[in-house]
Amino acid sequence: MAGRASALARELKNIKSELHFMQERCGLLEEENKRLREGYDNGVPPEEDDLVRLQLEALLAEKSRLAQENANLSRENQSLIQLVEYHQLTSQDLTESYEDVMQGMRLDFSSPLGKIDSDEEGEYENRGVAVIPADKLEVLGSSDE
Repeated sequence: MAGRASALARELKNIKSELHFMQERCGLLEEENKRLREGYDNGVPPEEDDLVRLQLEALLAEKSRLAQENANLSRENQSLIQLVEYHQLTSQDLTESYEDVMQGMRLDFSSPLGKIDSDEEGEYENRGVAVIPADKLEVLGSSDE
C-alpha cells in the first residue's frame, strides 16, 4: 500500500509541474496575443511598411529580370536544337551521297609525278600507271611525216 501511495504522489507531483508549465505558457501566449491585437488596432508601423514595400519591389524586379532571361535562354536553346538537327540532316545527306558516289569507284590517288623507272620496252611505269616519254609520243594532227 505504501508503494502505491508513493507512486500516486510522484504522479501528482508530475501533473502539478505540467500544470505549472502550461499556466506559464498560457500567460506568454496571452501576452503575445494582446500585443498582436494592439498592433493590428494601431496599424503596422510606417518604417516596417516601407521596408516591406521596398523588398517586394526588389523581388518583383528580380522576378521580371529572371523571366526575361529565361525567355531569352529558351529561344537560344530552341535555335541551337534546330541548328543541331539541321547539321545532322545535312551531314547525313552528304555522307549518303558521298557513299553513293564512291561505291563501285576505284580511284588511284597516287601522285603521277613520282619517280619514273624505265623498263625493257622503253616505256616508263609510275606505280602501275604507264607513262610514255615525250619523244616517243605521236603529235596529234601532224600528217607531215
